[in-house]
Amino acid sequence: MASWTDEVQGRLGFGCMRLPGGGGEGGYGEMRRMVDTFLGAGFNYFDTARPYHGGKSETALRECLVKRHPRESFFLTDKLTHGTFRDPQSLREVFQSELEACGVGYFDMLLAHAVNAAHYDLYTRCGVFDVVPEFLADGRARHFGISFHDSPDVLERILGEHPEIEAVQIQFNYADFANGAVQSLGCYEVCERHGVPCLVMEPVKGGSLVNLPAAAQAVIDALPNPEGLSNAGLALRFAASYPNNKVVLSGMSDLSQMEDNIRSMADPAPLPQEFIDGLMKVHDVFRELGMVECTACHYCTDGCPRQIMIPEMLGALNTKRVFGGWNPGWYYSNSLVGNGHGRAGDCIKCGKCERECPQKLPIRELLEAVSEEFD
Repeated sequence: MASWTDEVQGRLGFGCMRLPGGGGEGGYGEMRRMVDTFLGAGFNYFDTARPYHGGKSETALRECLVKRHPRESFFLTDKLTHGTFRDPQSLREVFQSELEACGVGYFDMLLAHAVNAAHYDLYTRCGVFDVVPEFLADGRARHFGISFHDSPDVLERILGEHPEIEAVQIQFNYADFANGAVQSLGCYEVCERHGVPCLVMEPVKGGSLVNLPAAAQAVIDALPNPEGLSNAGLALRFAASYPNNKVVLSGMSDLSQMEDNIRSMADPAPLPQEFIDGLMKVHDVFRELGMVECTACHYCTDGCPRQIMIPEMLGALNTKRVFGGWNPGWYYSNSLVGNGHGRAGDCIKCGKCERECPQKLPIRELLEAVSEEFD
């Protein structure tokens, strides 16, 4: 069977998790320009999931990509997400509804979404690994993989039990490279040993590697940068410097980000080892500044009984710790609480958020810190 990597053009992927206008119709004009620019530059990989923008991501792709470009001109990935189905029959129904939402007859890649040890057992009980072969057999899915958020030993177990997995989407960036909670390098090495190509998510760590604190920026500025790559471009190229990372996804929100990423990934030559070593020192700077390593994926907010805006609050805490000033407190009080959204101090410590957090953050403790700072 041919590898899916033979069908992908270029190594930059369009991650549709942070679309202009929140994925709504107001952002369609900008998204159409982004789609056309992306395809025109020779790239073709698009990635979405039902939870992205509350389902609007799939619809936006239908309106801005699928209806306007030949089906064979793009490679489309969607995901089966825990909580959207409960058994094999509801899984089949959800999958068909995702095809219809995107306006396509098949997905080029189908991923089991946000797999960790607990979700793996859940997906097994719900029949994912038994039902997906049906989709592959009837042509509604062409390749199958997983997106993964756990330790290398869990990934080793899964790939050992399911050699049919053709791709693993992993978090991979220079700040998390040796992070004990994320273990980017360890997961990468497991995939490499099994001969499974990697897709990279969060290469810019939810934007945290774009606007760096002064101490971290000083590390970057001291390194040679003959191509004049932006901070985002450097982060993308770091991920692309590892050959088994076949596609590096970027959640682009406007055309300027798209153009910068295309320039950075048009010819993604590996960064020199000296540069790679320098980039990884930034993680030490983050730790020294006490920054919370949240990527704002929002997995933690689904099901929060107090509807606490956790990522935004952690971002406000980071801003306060690094830059100080009154703005973070004003933002917290005027934008993040009220209208149905609880304060940090309203947390009932149920732990749902921590079970979903890909970064393994101690969210309940962090919300106590937010409350002490702002409540």
